Amino acid sequence: MSWTRDPHGRSAPTRGILPPVTHDRPVEARGRRLVRVDELGERGVVEVKTDDYGVLAVGMTPAGAAFATGNICRHQFAKLGRGRVTESGCLECPWHRARYDVTDGTMREGPKGRVFGFKPYSSAVEALGRRLKLTTYPVEIRDGVIYLSEAD
Repeated sequence: MSWTRDPHGRSAPTRGILPPVTHDRPVEARGRRLVRVDELGERGVVEVKTDDYGVLAVGMTPAGAAFATGNICRHQFAKLGRGRVTESGCLECPWHRARYDVTDGTMREGPKGRVFGFKPYSSAVEALGRRLKLTTYPVEIRDGVIYLSEAD
């Protein structure tokens, strides 16, 4: 897929002008086994389809903390597992770069871009994202694989 930065300032490749609201070949979980760490790639996150929770965004921060969260951005419903993990460890939406804290699901930064980066609008979306947090799931790493913890 060819991709260049566009006026919307998307942070990850998307195939069209609409938000990536469909799943892009999620990894299939096997029970509590989600994904191998080496399958995360340079974006640090992938979509993982689970039997119990649907499709999750599963990844690892640069500090080495694994995470699993809900997969839907609170802004325009883009799939977060198609985004990336930032240097600061936030999960960044592939569409307008809203950023989420993977430890508690809170939106830390609202959307960006020509239209959606308008400060009053972005602040309103961010306030909504602080109240409507992503669901987070406890995970652990064993033998280079991210698993859902038994304590979920």
